[in-house]
Amino acid sequence: MTLSSEIGKRLEHFYSLSRIARDITLPLFADPKGIENKAEGSAYDPVTKADIDAEDALRASIRRAFPEDSIEGEERPDFVGTNAFSWTLDPIDGTRGFVAGVPVWSTLVALSHEKKAVLGMIDLPALNRRYFGRIDTGDCRAWVERPEHTTDRLTTRACAEIRDGILGCTAPFGMFRPGELAAFKIIGAGTKFMRLGLDALGYGLLAEGRMDIIIEAGMKPCDVRALIPIVEGAGGRLTNWEGESAANGGRVVAVGDAGLLPELYTYLGRALDD
Repeated sequence: MTLSSEIGKRLEHFYSLSRIARDITLPLFADPKGIENKAEGSAYDPVTKADIDAEDALRASIRRAFPEDSIEGEERPDFVGTNAFSWTLDPIDGTRGFVAGVPVWSTLVALSHEKKAVLGMIDLPALNRRYFGRIDTGDCRAWVERPEHTTDRLTTRACAEIRDGILGCTAPFGMFRPGELAAFKIIGAGTKFMRLGLDALGYGLLAEGRMDIIIEAGMKPCDVRALIPIVEGAGGRLTNWEGESAANGGRVVAVGDAGLLPELYTYLGRALDD
């Protein structure tokens, strides 16, 4: 079986994973239970029963279908497989939104081959919308499936100047250190306007050509790997602030028009935090 067909077979399984996660997360979104704070001190980093139960169910499904694949997740230890495929799971990305009743939380699933993300899904159960991306040698595209069961190919839009761009960030006052926040504010002041609190939905909107720039920090691998094939499959770019791979998280910048990156890197490079 070719690499492309192996990836295609796993893409088909994404739909099963979506159904499994939705069956668990949607009822608990309507009636939240088992919310705990896994941070220390005065910090707040919630984890819910939905996070744990969904990740366990997703892992079990992948192990049954592809027992040789590795699995990484946010809530459970890594499973090390015996081949070059690895799944990365975030059962509820945007847990604060989930707890607060804000419907933009999502389930993120990524498939990597030889440590390069080749498939990604942002599944937004409360909005009944799913974004997909595929970037491998046999296929490079992104698409969205909406509540009315329509499927649309995604293409980012041209945006030659920062001043014409729409900027997104989930929580600038929570995820940036002082120097990072100063750099973000400089960029934000030069854009058309910004929208906050979107979590992974912002990256889907960028892939749709509705937004132009997303700048964030403190990202984990499970937060970002699913986003890369969607943004880049639609024609955009997603890197870290130094222009290198964002697959391991950290400080990330996504753009619909890659021509924005050199100027953005200049501003982001002025963040003086260690």
